[in-house]
Amino acid sequence: MAELARSAKQIGTALRRYRRRQKLTQAELARRAGLRQSTVSQAEGGLETARLNTLMDLLRALDLELVIQPRTKGAHSDIEDIF
Repeated sequence: MAELARSAKQIGTALRRYRRRQKLTQAELARRAGLRQSTVSQAEGGLETARLNTLMDLLRALDLELVIQPRTKGAHSDIEDIF
């Protein structure tokens, strides 16, 4: 199932949701991604200073991919209501 994310917080929420669906702890995901548990926690919390490489490592470890596409034309407030 695809998820729309337009902010660091929404990306973090999506990462947490996918991690939990796979029944992984933050520590287990960190091990798979070659990161520290605290890094996973920060990414899931939407910390805006997370590095792109970190995000890509987490996506790989969760068997996910990033898709870049034009934005939908819905109002920003409509998108916020989804999350």
